[in-house]
Amino acid sequence: MTRSADVPIRLKLLAAIVGTTSVCLFITAFVFLIYNWFNVRETLNNNLSAVAEVFTLNTTAALSFNDAPAATEILSSLRAKHDVLQACVYKSEATGEHLFASYNRDAGSALQCLEIPPEHNFYTHNHLVVVSAVMLGSERIGSLYIERGLGDLWESTRLDSMVVGLMVLASIAIASILSLFLQRLISNPILALLQTTKEVSVAGDYSLRALPTGNDEIGELILGFNNMLAQIESRDLTLEATRGELEIRIEQADKANAELEQALRRLKETQEQLVNNEKMASLGGLVAGVAHEINTPVGVGVTAASTLREDTKATTDLYQTGELTNSALKRYFSTCMQATEIILGNLQRAADLIHSFKQVAVDQTSSEYRMFELKRYIDETMLSLKPQLRSTDLVVEIECDPNLAINSVPGAMSQIITNLVMNSVQHGFDEGERGHLRIAVEEQPEQIRIHYSDDGKGMPPEVVKKIFEPFFTTRRGSGGSGLGMHIVYNLVTQQLKGSVKVSSELGKGSAVEISFPKKLLE
Repeated sequence: MTRSADVPIRLKLLAAIVGTTSVCLFITAFVFLIYNWFNVRETLNNNLSAVAEVFTLNTTAALSFNDAPAATEILSSLRAKHDVLQACVYKSEATGEHLFASYNRDAGSALQCLEIPPEHNFYTHNHLVVVSAVMLGSERIGSLYIERGLGDLWESTRLDSMVVGLMVLASIAIASILSLFLQRLISNPILALLQTTKEVSVAGDYSLRALPTGNDEIGELILGFNNMLAQIESRDLTLEATRGELEIRIEQADKANAELEQALRRLKETQEQLVNNEKMASLGGLVAGVAHEINTPVGVGVTAASTLREDTKATTDLYQTGELTNSALKRYFSTCMQATEIILGNLQRAADLIHSFKQVAVDQTSSEYRMFELKRYIDETMLSLKPQLRSTDLVVEIECDPNLAINSVPGAMSQIITNLVMNSVQHGFDEGERGHLRIAVEEQPEQIRIHYSDDGKGMPPEVVKKIFEPFFTTRRGSGGSGLGMHIVYNLVTQQLKGSVKVSSELGKGSAVEISFPKKLLE
């Protein structure tokens, strides 16, 4: 089926003119026929009502003298009215009106007078009924009922419809012929412009021009099209003149792009190296801190073992010389028990530290996926950060379901927690200042949200905007590398497949919100 947009403009103009004319003519013809039909019907009603008034006067005497034959003879004079089918005279009595005399044009007709006359005039499909009161002075002595056919009305309507229909068809034909000639005044200039457009498009020759036809809107369109062609032709000449220079500049730009790509590649390699160095430096700090932590329980264990050794040697000497008493033996057993408890307790503490260090250190250098309990892992990470936090007056609060297990990258999680905590220690608080660090984990159906916050100095808006940029730091002269939060951003978005958002105000601390999938597929 052809779309209306694909129909040629000649047919569109012809359809618009003829269609509008046809609709208007049909509406006018329909309104005329309806008006004429009601007008003729009203005329018939008025004529029959006038005849009824005359016959009511003529039948007054017959009704007064109760002369039914006279009334019948008067009604018979309606035979001159070929359209009157029947007439009835009713006489008023105490019990109501009853049929007094009647007339029927066709004796074999099925039409019969009603026993009781209707109260008013009415129409049926093919009949008109007029009811008129017969008055004697001011007294109603009866009624006259006249019924006529409407065949002449329908015949007149059919004739009017045929005449009007022929006139409408003739008018549409004339409108079509006139439109066929008049639409060329609009379509021919447009088709000529279209032909010029095709020639320009095929040949690419912008020196061609369309012939103007007048000063109307189409003429202005053609003039504008010619001006456009002139401008395009001028620009083509300019472009042709500058093409050589442009090619030279493109070659220069290609060389510059190649140099920039090399510089960018070197910059990325340098950035990756610095990030790795930062990770290794963090791991080195972890090693130093854990070594310091292990030194204390090991030293206590060595001291307890040395004390036990001296007591054992002294007790052995007493035993060999036979001077060992019961009290000395009991004191030795007490010393052995205390020493072994001290040694076992400190060795257990050292073993726990070594286990936590080993797990965190292995995870920080690995990107493997595994199931782990998040609360326990955060505790282990904070344990590895204990040496850095010992010199501060910061309290760490951790809110997490101890049974929450996730399938993710523990190494990335350790790096994220470490960088967030160290960022707060280095930038959020002055040395010796009291404060709180809070890590709250919220479990959702498919997501894990970590809310990290501190009540430190906070950051101005311009720092918050650049917080994730590599090498951006507010403490460049104090050892800050500017890679901590950049590493956090990369770990969250790339390894954990999540998102991270920072909010802060000066004097109101800082907050970091991290969201990532609970089950991360490799």
